Amino acid sequence: MQFPGKLTLLILALLFSSGVATAGDTLESILAAAAGQQRVAIDYREVRHLQLLNEPWEARGHMFVTAGDFLIEQLSPERQLIAANRTLFWLYIPDKGIRRTQMLNSPMTKNNFILFMPVVRGDRKTLEKVFDIRFSTSREAWLMELRPKQLDEAIYTRISIQGKSGRAADYMKTESADGDFTEWFFQQHGFGADSEASMNKLMAMAKGR
Repeated sequence: MQFPGKLTLLILALLFSSGVATAGDTLESILAAAAGQQRVAIDYREVRHLQLLNEPWEARGHMFVTAGDFLIEQLSPERQLIAANRTLFWLYIPDKGIRRTQMLNSPMTKNNFILFMPVVRGDRKTLEKVFDIRFSTSREAWLMELRPKQLDEAIYTRISIQGKSGRAADYMKTESADGDFTEWFFQQHGFGADSEASMNKLMAMAKGR
């Protein structure tokens, strides 16, 4: 599993998870909402459609984000914890006894995360230097498509994020040049005391404390 890339995509989804749109909203308002997001809890389902597999590969789990920390708890097909703060991220696979820690400014992670830092800052001008962006709304839904301008350096040829009108993002699709694609389905929940307690416990577990 290339967990820096997966972490980047889930951070992108979370950043847009509270960015709601109506027919009168704009890309700037979505970015502003994303940049101002502080606390989110989400159930997710990931479905990978790979040409090498006869059947899609599927995973399920939870995601949490606060102002300083981010965590993915994958529950199936095997349990994994992926956690990050402003400087480090951690991978922990309990059943295999695997632990990894890496700086976010390392070359491997920098190539993944730097593309989406403008989203964190709500910076449309910088974002448009990296992506061709198409944003549209209707009475029923909103849709954002990101296409990297430098395809030779990109992991994905297109990233699509969408949600129902006036609601948070509930779907994301990433497409690769070889025809493989992955779908993400999201269900957002309120972030209360139980979510905070669970996240703190899982963060400590991911860090080996």
